[in-house]
Amino acid sequence: MRSRFVLGKLEVGLFVLCAMCCLLGSCSAKKPATREDRLKWNLTTLTNDYESAGHKNPKWDPDAREALTEFARVKIASDDEALVLSDLVGSAAESAVAAGCDDPMVEYLRARYGSAAKEKSYGERKELYRSAASNLENSAYSPLRKFYANVDAAEILYVPRDQNIWPLVRQVRGAAIGNLNQAFQDKTLPEAEAYQAADALFQMLAHNPHELTNAYDTLALTLSGPGARPAVAALVKAEFYLQYAWIGRGHGTADQVTDEQWQAFRDRLAQAEKALNQAWANDPDDAQIPTVMISICTGQQKTRPEMEKWFQRAMQLDPNNYQACRAKLHYLLPQWYGSPEDMLAFGRQCAANTNWGGEVPLVLVDAHSDLSRTLPAESRAEYWKQPEVWTDIKTAYERFAQTEPDATRFRYPYAAYAVRCGQLDDFNEQIKIIRQNDGSVNESYFGGKEAFQNLLDEANPHATIEPGPTNAPAR
Repeated sequence: MRSRFVLGKLEVGLFVLCAMCCLLGSCSAKKPATREDRLKWNLTTLTNDYESAGHKNPKWDPDAREALTEFARVKIASDDEALVLSDLVGSAAESAVAAGCDDPMVEYLRARYGSAAKEKSYGERKELYRSAASNLENSAYSPLRKFYANVDAAEILYVPRDQNIWPLVRQVRGAAIGNLNQAFQDKTLPEAEAYQAADALFQMLAHNPHELTNAYDTLALTLSGPGARPAVAALVKAEFYLQYAWIGRGHGTADQVTDEQWQAFRDRLAQAEKALNQAWANDPDDAQIPTVMISICTGQQKTRPEMEKWFQRAMQLDPNNYQACRAKLHYLLPQWYGSPEDMLAFGRQCAANTNWGGEVPLVLVDAHSDLSRTLPAESRAEYWKQPEVWTDIKTAYERFAQTEPDATRFRYPYAAYAVRCGQLDDFNEQIKIIRQNDGSVNESYFGGKEAFQNLLDEANPHATIEPGPTNAPAR
């Protein structure tokens, strides 16, 4: 089983992912509680759809509602949080289905997040996703829920060399585009949800420029129609051109890129920049605009003062803007325009600055994770054993704990990093707090029952806790 502690793989395409991430997180600072508003929107729409159109039954209602609730939290979670919450979604959805639930949204969550579903054969998983998407398409759930089910189904169904499956894949993709076009007509749809959905669509179509441009043209008509929100239209346009720029450049090393590819890259980034400048002129209170512009600065090789100008604008509008901090951290990577010293200095600033909140202190953790991935694989374990690395990791998580002292979800990655850094006393302490708060530990986060027990056995000489229940999901 692949370690749940592995956070990713650094490659050229990381710029696209980072740029796209800038479109997903914190929203406009005109409403300081945007993240909470987005959670409320997801909770309301999911539970309202279930209550009005779901397949309800007292036998499975509690599990179904729990799956929907945790899924709403996944939608706004950071990567580390999402790992924890996704397991909760899958566990609750599987329990509901085992009790007889045939609600299409719950079935989709079981296919997407359930541990049993992940263990099925590729052919069985394809059928689970196809069936879930089809059932949701024929339900009264919102277009946005149908969109994601169709995107997931299209991605798992697609096999590049199997032309027999292509007609079905094109059909499912077409349904996804129609779903998103319909979702964009909902004026209550939070901007961050619109960005996230557009990103998912554009990434799905990234290997096919013709389909990608046709999809954007379809969405652009809706986004420029009566009652449309200019900021959403501009940011989706910028997101499209960011993706399109990297298609034009290709993902080879710089010496492999032709003059024509470089020109396409520059031209398309210029289109993205133009869209964002227009949006900023119309709405200088929207923190999302300068957040995305940081990534444009990276791609266009802008000077650090220019990047800092947009970063400061983003943080002034939203002091909890984790995505702006991530974008700046990416700019400071050694292979772009910074150094390890620059990255760590900025990460420590994020952890120390009491004017910044939310998940911003965890950028210090991200800095070490990003730096470790620049090292040869055989050197990474040694990197994490350095005492100063653990000092930074602990500082970041303890600072974050001050903002959300009752939350349990962040203590899972906190414990995981403690293991990686060889700090077993701290691992035990986090497990103790999880058990005190939740009564149990979600073993699947640590790789399953056996892997978690091995960690406990390794930590036993240093243990400060008594053995406790570990087979129930965290609550």
